[in-house]
Amino acid sequence: MGTIQDILDVAKHLTHLDANEAETRLKVIDKILFEVLGWTHEDVTVEQRVSEDGKTTFADYIIRTANAALIVEAKKIGITFETRPLNRRLKLSKGNLSGSLGDAIVQARDYCRKLSIQFAVVTNGEQWVIFPANRIDQVAFHDSSAIVFNSLESALKDDYTEFSDLLSRKAVVNSSLENLLLGYTEDQIEERRLKNYHKTANYYESTNPMYPLIEEAITTAFSDTVTDMDPSLFEKCYVNSSDRMKFDRKINMHISKSQSLFNKQPVRPLQKRHNNTFKKVLSDAHKKAKPLAVVILGTVGSGKTTFQHYTRYVSAAKVFEKKDDNSHPHWVSIDFLGFTNDENPVDYIYSSLMHYIISDEYLSDFNECVKKAYNKEITAIKRGPSFLMAKNEEKLNEIISSRLQSDYDKKKPYVDTIISHISSKVPFYLVIDNVDQLEEITQSNIFTESVAFSQKLRLNLVISIRSSTYVEHRNSAAFNAFDFDPILIEPPKVESVLSKRFFLARNLIDGESGDFFSENGMNVHVENLASIIELVQSSVLGTEIGGLLEVLAADDIRNALRMTRHFLEHGYSNPGKAVQTYKSKGQYTLPKHEALRAILVGSHAVYSEEFSLIGNPFDSRLGRTNLQMVRFFILTALVKYSSDSSFQYLDGLEIRKVMRTIGIADECTLKALSDLCSLRFIHTASHDNPNFNSNYYPSRLGGYIVRELISNMTFIENIMMDTFISEDSTWNNLSDLGRKISNCHGDVIKRLELRIDRVIIFYAYINKLYESLLNETKKRQVPKEWKTNPFQDSCKTLEKNLEKAMDSAKRNYGNKEKYRPKKSPSYA
Repeated sequence: MGTIQDILDVAKHLTHLDANEAETRLKVIDKILFEVLGWTHEDVTVEQRVSEDGKTTFADYIIRTANAALIVEAKKIGITFETRPLNRRLKLSKGNLSGSLGDAIVQARDYCRKLSIQFAVVTNGEQWVIFPANRIDQVAFHDSSAIVFNSLESALKDDYTEFSDLLSRKAVVNSSLENLLLGYTEDQIEERRLKNYHKTANYYESTNPMYPLIEEAITTAFSDTVTDMDPSLFEKCYVNSSDRMKFDRKINMHISKSQSLFNKQPVRPLQKRHNNTFKKVLSDAHKKAKPLAVVILGTVGSGKTTFQHYTRYVSAAKVFEKKDDNSHPHWVSIDFLGFTNDENPVDYIYSSLMHYIISDEYLSDFNECVKKAYNKEITAIKRGPSFLMAKNEEKLNEIISSRLQSDYDKKKPYVDTIISHISSKVPFYLVIDNVDQLEEITQSNIFTESVAFSQKLRLNLVISIRSSTYVEHRNSAAFNAFDFDPILIEPPKVESVLSKRFFLARNLIDGESGDFFSENGMNVHVENLASIIELVQSSVLGTEIGGLLEVLAADDIRNALRMTRHFLEHGYSNPGKAVQTYKSKGQYTLPKHEALRAILVGSHAVYSEEFSLIGNPFDSRLGRTNLQMVRFFILTALVKYSSDSSFQYLDGLEIRKVMRTIGIADECTLKALSDLCSLRFIHTASHDNPNFNSNYYPSRLGGYIVRELISNMTFIENIMMDTFISEDSTWNNLSDLGRKISNCHGDVIKRLELRIDRVIIFYAYINKLYESLLNETKKRQVPKEWKTNPFQDSCKTLEKNLEKAMDSAKRNYGNKEKYRPKKSPSYA
């Protein structure tokens, strides 16, 4: 408060002295900006040259961060702005813009228009007028309103909170000017994404005509639900070894390992020494006084369901073999893929158990099981309320039957009684599966209810959950009710999984024949369809495409299977040639770009993040152009850190500190971190939900995006289709090229030239967006890892890749002239 009073006293003194503008700025405005409102000297540029119509003037202050920009036009303290003293809002109509105030506002507005800055402040040190100077919506300047603080006493004392909440660095970074002057925070108002205007442009028909011949076999063998098949076939699909890379030489990146979650060493069943541990645990369960509790952890798609099924039906199948005396254990798998949020998890568990009881010959038999389970209740009925009719057996049976029917209709008491009875005789396993595909809050609810239910009925509980759910609950009372044995499923090598799935597909289709029409309209007869499986297998295993799948799947085996199905269905533009090449040479290599495109777009005409298995690193979806590259900015820094062999994790608080320094709000930073984690570009070290107390490290997929895929024409061309384009000239150029590409079906070379031009323009555009963030780091004291530009680093590689694409097309389509791009991505 001392600083504020000092400023007020100085301002009063300067008014009496009729001080000039320079003194007003130095002794009043500077102090308010830096000491009261919290702007840093790195945020502010003074006396920046502004040239227009052959005239050169100078803007007094330009305040700029990564997410904010405004101009402050200063006047001497003695100049009075004619405003309405009691009104906070002043409409910027022509009638109100007269005298010194009007001149100052018009001057600031013109600076903003020239420099593409949206907001301005005019002040004489005493009065402060804040207004939208350069609107991008449909509201005219003269229909806008300014916010006015008519005296320094108002701004710094009487209405200080309002003044600070509007103009302080913290407030402006958090979009105060947009909220209070415009009524909205997003500046990406139109839906300017190419996918909305070129639904089918720039690609040939993408359905592989061979695929219908092998579709059924591929769908079965590469299904997420391969566990439904016969155990003997399923066993042939199972991979019982894990794989983890520590350093990727291609992208010069050390792959960090997540932190340990457990107080005791977890079982890793995909490691040789632990292969049979879970089987032994199940075999010995009946010897334990307390019910068994096993929590199976792993990333989404790592193979938790497959491991459970393999244990039950293959490795421990003998443990669960039915016995004549019904002394065998029971394994009830409750698959929460069928669960909907309009029901309670407990009700879903009860319904599943009721279904199991009804379908089990022993549990549904009255004399063998039900009568014994209800023995206490039946005895109590006979000895108690129905004692007087003990001699009337028919009537007594009616009463007992009515009681049992009542429990049966209510479901829960019937299930409790039957399951409690059988669990007291033999081990009963309640297996909760596929919870990790549901929302986090639903997972938590299911976990809590499952633990409580199992404790009540003394059941052995086996539950698969996300690591983040485990982290959230490991110290809870419900969790502590069981002494959980952790099992950690580490994903196997993708190529090993695919090899076994191809083997299964070949077996399913071996001996069948079929025909398809090739790209040139010729009918191609295939004597044995297993040869097509062998062909596509040769395109994947041990090839660049196999390595690409390993990277893009990011340890999610489920995604790897889906990606494989996608490119088998959509990735062969020359199937006739592929068959002939395979027949003559014994192998066929699918062009990498065809596989990548098929993986990115799936069954859609163009790329859309909503439907793709791969996210968009170039669009943070924060609704603001200044923030569009925040995802990629954070990812780039993490990848840069990972080049150092000593790097393990980056503290979320450190990330927040850097982002605050360059002027990005915490809310935006956290949203970007959450998106990067959900897209598998980065991970939290302790598997918790992303927050500023988390530690972060990049995934191998994240590393490949930054150091490999941003120089890949296919990746850039597809991701471009769902990236917001704010700049009018870029949008018009890309749209125009899209139309030309659509109308250029016959000339392959010309079509490719146009596509290359479009990639170059887009690449230059996203580089420009990235540079705007990078410039803020260069002005400030932040670690060097945040000051690199991967677009510049990859520019030459992209140029070479574009040249290769064109040279290849010319070789294939008859033009031998060596190609060089008209423009470089660095200056397009």
